[in-house]
Amino acid sequence: MRLVRRTTWISRRPEEVFDFFVDFSQASRWRQYVRTMEPLDDGPLRQGSHIHVTMDIGGGPYTFDLEVLALERPSRWRHRSDEKDFFGYVEYRFEAEEAGTRVTMLVEAEPVGLYGWLGIPLVWLGRNRAYTEQLPRLKRALEER
Repeated sequence: MRLVRRTTWISRRPEEVFDFFVDFSQASRWRQYVRTMEPLDDGPLRQGSHIHVTMDIGGGPYTFDLEVLALERPSRWRHRSDEKDFFGYVEYRFEAEEAGTRVTMLVEAEPVGLYGWLGIPLVWLGRNRAYTEQLPRLKRALEER
């Protein structure tokens, strides 16, 4: 079930956008609520890598780990978190368009069990609101460089 689909155009090459996207030292500049993102695995970032995320939510830190499901530089990134009531992923696609990059974000989630089905309206509202500004913030961060 698709919960979110957002797109924006950025006046930078796909390689530049993708490299900035995976530069986790920049994450708090454009990812809403994110304080830090840190790889947990040794070696280069790849499919199967895990990322520890600390967010500021509700006045305090909230931590979780992401698993990288796809990393195809410079065209695609997909990850999932360890949510128990939903099975799904967040995917970003980076496509060359004119003299820049079309970035598309997709959030797919399937409820698991009763709590997942009961919570899907709240997740849709919360994630949709949280993701509304994410790509515009990514665009601003990259184009101001």
